[in-house]
Amino acid sequence: MSNTKPILFATDGSPSAAEAQKEAFELARRLDAQLVVVSVVHAALPAVGYAGYGYSDIVVELTQAEHHRVTALLASVAEAAEAEGVHCSTVAVDGFVVEEICRKAGEYDAQLIVVGSHGWGPARRFLSGSISTGLVHSAPCPVLVVRPHVQAAEQAAAA
Repeated sequence: MSNTKPILFATDGSPSAAEAQKEAFELARRLDAQLVVVSVVHAALPAVGYAGYGYSDIVVELTQAEHHRVTALLASVAEAAEAEGVHCSTVAVDGFVVEEICRKAGEYDAQLIVVGSHGWGPARRFLSGSISTGLVHSAPCPVLVVRPHVQAAEQAAAA
């Protein structure tokens, strides 16, 4: 492994992230760089204000399920990276997605962030936000946004 700065791959496990994973693996191999794989745990509901009977239990259960999902996702990506001969480490973080990915890119002094694009239209992007757009505007390093192939975009739209 050279002294090349790492590449940070941000994933949510979606079909578009799978496309970006292929690119991240290829870049890490070609540049002889470590791959740092980051996934952000999405909070189910804000715990503050949900102190009523039963709500706090639901928040805890949903948050635990999300932690398990992210842990399994990162293990799967690490296994795939090893099979491809790519040295990688994984990081699960809690918080706002764009902020946490940018923070980790800065901490690792990443040379590049690789992220997938869901390929949503303007209306859906308005409702859900755009992680890739947020990263392009906020990241401390260049960002490669990998657009999904037609089939992956159709799968994401159906989900």
